[in-house]
Amino acid sequence: MPRLPIALSLAAQPVALPDYTAILLDRVLREQAVDVVFQPIADLRGRSVYGYEALVRGPRQSSLHPPLELFAAARRVGRLAELDQLCVRRALAGFAASRLPGLLFLNITQTLFDQGFLSSAACLRLIERLGLEPSRIVLEVLEIDDLQVDTRAFEEAQSLHALGFALALDDLGQGFGRMRLWKRLQPRFLKIDREFIDGLADDAMKAAFVRSVLVMAEASQSWVIAEGVENLRDLKALRLMGVAMAQGWAIARPAAQPQPELPDAVLQVLNEALQQRSPLRAAQGSIEQAALQLLRPIPSVSPQLRLEDVLRRFDTEPDLMSVPVADAEGRALGIINRYVLADRLWRPHVRDLLGNKPCAQVMSADVLRLDLRASLHQANVLIADASYRHATEGVLITDNGRYRGLLLVGDLLRLVTEFQLQTARYANPLTLLPGNVPIDDHIDSLLESSQDFVVAYGDLDHFKPFNDSFGYQMGDEVLLLVADLLKGVFSGSADFIGHVGGDDFVLVLPTADAVPRLEQVQDRFDVEVLRFFDAQTIAAGGYAGENRRGEAQFFSLPVLSFGVLRVPPRGFESHREVAALLGELKKQAKSQRGRHLFVDRRQHIVPLPQLALQDSA
Repeated sequence: MPRLPIALSLAAQPVALPDYTAILLDRVLREQAVDVVFQPIADLRGRSVYGYEALVRGPRQSSLHPPLELFAAARRVGRLAELDQLCVRRALAGFAASRLPGLLFLNITQTLFDQGFLSSAACLRLIERLGLEPSRIVLEVLEIDDLQVDTRAFEEAQSLHALGFALALDDLGQGFGRMRLWKRLQPRFLKIDREFIDGLADDAMKAAFVRSVLVMAEASQSWVIAEGVENLRDLKALRLMGVAMAQGWAIARPAAQPQPELPDAVLQVLNEALQQRSPLRAAQGSIEQAALQLLRPIPSVSPQLRLEDVLRRFDTEPDLMSVPVADAEGRALGIINRYVLADRLWRPHVRDLLGNKPCAQVMSADVLRLDLRASLHQANVLIADASYRHATEGVLITDNGRYRGLLLVGDLLRLVTEFQLQTARYANPLTLLPGNVPIDDHIDSLLESSQDFVVAYGDLDHFKPFNDSFGYQMGDEVLLLVADLLKGVFSGSADFIGHVGGDDFVLVLPTADAVPRLEQVQDRFDVEVLRFFDAQTIAAGGYAGENRRGEAQFFSLPVLSFGVLRVPPRGFESHREVAALLGELKKQAKSQRGRHLFVDRRQHIVPLPQLALQDSA
C-alpha cells in the first residue's frame, strides 16, 4: 500500500486546535486583568449624581476587552462564577478607593446568587473592611437570568434584600419574562432597556411604554432608571414624563474616576424641564419659615449605632415612625422607618443576624430631602416624584446638607397646596406667564389711570392641526418658543406679557414702537420655527393634516398673527370691552396677506405718530 504524503496524512487526522479564548480568559483570571469603570446615574429630580454603575472591561486590544465577549467566554468554559466574583471584588474596592458618593450598582449573574457568594462571611467582611454598607449597594439582575421562585437563587436574593442590599431589574422591556420577574422580585429599581429610550422624544409608542412602566412602578414602589440616554432631547422628555433617574453617554461616559457632579449642559436641560413641568415655576419664595413651623426635630442617630438600639427606641416610643441617621458632622444620611424596617426583619433569624450590626446597614438612603432654603416650586416637584414608601418615611429637612428635622409628606403637601391655590389663577401652567386674572387687572389699572397704551392679541395659525400632526409635546415646545421670543423682545419695565391659554398671548405695551417690535417677534419666529421640521416639510412649505371636520387638508407652516389695539385715555371702561374688540382684530390679522398683523384704525382710536395705524403689508 503506497504511503500518503505527510501533509495529506496530517490533514486526514482530526487535530485539536488550542482554544485561544480559554487561554486568554485563564490569564485574565490569574492576573486579575480586568478594569472597572463607573458610569454616573443622574437623579433627575435633584439634578445631582445619585450613584454609579460599575462596568467591567477585559484587557485592552484583546478579543475579551468588550464585556459581552468577556462574560460569554466565561460562560462557555464554565468559569462564570470565578469571573463574576473577581468583578465584584474589583468594583467594591474601586468604588471605596475613589470615595464616590451615592449608591454602587453591580451587575450580578444568577451564578453568584446560586452560590450565595454575596451573603457569605468573606464578602460581608470585605464590604465592612472597605468602609461600605449594604444599604449603598444595588444588585442588578441581568436580562439573561430569570430567578425562579423556590430556587436557591431567588431565596438568596430575598435574603440579601433583608440584609440591606437593594435589588434592581435590568433591561426591562426585553420580553414578558422580565415582567414576571418584576412581580416576583419586587425590586427597588427598574432599569428600562435602551431600546425604549433612544429616540423617545420623537416616538409616541416608546413614550407610551415608559409611561406605563411609571404607573406600574408607582404601584410596586419602585424607582425607574432610564438606560442608554444618548441625547439631551430624550433626557428632557424623560424628565418631563416624570422619570426619576437616568444614565447614558449624554449624561456622562464611564470613567475610572468619574466626576461627582453633572455636566453644565445636563443641568441646563434639567432646569429647563423643571421650569416647564410645574405650574409653580415662578414661585421663588423659600419654604424656610413655613417648614420651621412644621418640622419635627426628632433626634438623629449615628450610622454606627447598633440596630438593636434603634429597635429598642421604636419599642419605647410607639408614636415614633422614623429615625433620621446623621454622621458626626451632622450631615443627613438617611432614614430608618418603623414599617420599612419591619418588612425587612420579618424573616426568621434576620434580627439575630443584624441586631449587633450598624443601623446604617438597613437605613433607606434614597429618601426625600429638602433644604430649608428650597423654593416652593422645588417642594412641589419633590412631592410629585414621591413614592408610597417616601410618604411613610417623611422628608429630611436639611440646612446646607446638615440635618434639621423631619417633615411629614402630608404637612409638606398641605403647604404646597395652599400656595398653589393662591397662585394657580395667576400663571399659565406651561409658560408661567401671567394668566387671565393679572392680565385683566393690569388693563383695568391702566384704564383707571387714564394712560395711553397698546394691547396686542396674538396666536398661531392652524395650531390644532399642528398639534394633531406632530404631537402635543412639540406643540408645547413651540408655545415655549413664542413665550421666549416675546420675553426677549419685550423686556422693558412697562412691557406686560400674558398667556391666556393654548396658543393665545396678550401683550400690554407702551405706545412707542409697539408695532415694529411685534414685527420683530414675527420675523424671529419664522426663522426659529423651522428647526421643528425636516427639510422635506420646509421645502413643501407645509404638511398634510386633517381639518376640524376630519377632512384631509394641506396646512402651511405655523405663523404668528397679531391684532393690535391702541387704547386712548378714557376710550374704554373695562377690560371686557378691550377683550371683545381684540378678538375681532385677531381674526382680521389672520386674513391678511403677507404679514399677519392688523392694527385697528377705526374712528374711536386717536392717531399717534408712533403707530402707523394702517394694515401692515
